[in-house]
Amino acid sequence: MFCCILLLVGCTNGIEKNTSKQNKDVAKWSKPRTNLFSSLDYPELSKTEAEKLMEEKFELVIPSFFEQSLALTQKLLRIENQVQYSIKSDAEILTIRGGMTGKEDKSPNSVGLAEAQFQVNQQRKQVYLTKQSILIQNIAAGNALQGDSIRSLVKRVGEAMELPDLDQVMKQSEKKMAHEKNEGPNQLLEIYNDSETAKKQQRASRILTISYDEKHLVKEIYGLISIE
Repeated sequence: MFCCILLLVGCTNGIEKNTSKQNKDVAKWSKPRTNLFSSLDYPELSKTEAEKLMEEKFELVIPSFFEQSLALTQKLLRIENQVQYSIKSDAEILTIRGGMTGKEDKSPNSVGLAEAQFQVNQQRKQVYLTKQSILIQNIAAGNALQGDSIRSLVKRVGEAMELPDLDQVMKQSEKKMAHEKNEGPNQLLEIYNDSETAKKQQRASRILTISYDEKHLVKEIYGLISIE
């Protein structure tokens, strides 16, 4: 289903696609833009429809981490269902989402979500890729996440996020995961967080966490790349 709700007429600024600004931090992406986004909502899109809208209407591209996150989730959780895309824009903000649901015995047991957010700064005459995230979530009561082992899953998410010193990060995460069983229920383990350092260095920050439920089963793995 391809649905569009038009609330406010707007237009793009005619900047060519290849004018995006790149630097050593590939997550810190921007390109020239002065106009705000139209107020639009496309709740159900195929991949082809989403790509066409991003390129032709908004003059943006779907970030590589966004696509990697969806492909990774499908592979690790062995999800065969098609990804459902959505795009919503309003003034300074445009958000694109991609989601899928895994099933076991015809019942949903896991969800994979990827999200990317763009923001226009009219004062600087730029549009920035401000947030990118991946969420792998167990939605079946008492059922651990499916697919690869948690260690392998966390490592692959870390690779997709391009976490520095990943081997050391994994060693520390294994200690934290082993110790979690001795803690209370519903724990949130912070596997990686460089937000304070990233803010000082004016670069994109990366956060990776694992959430456990009351039975000490992994409930959620969440990765976020963002700029202030």
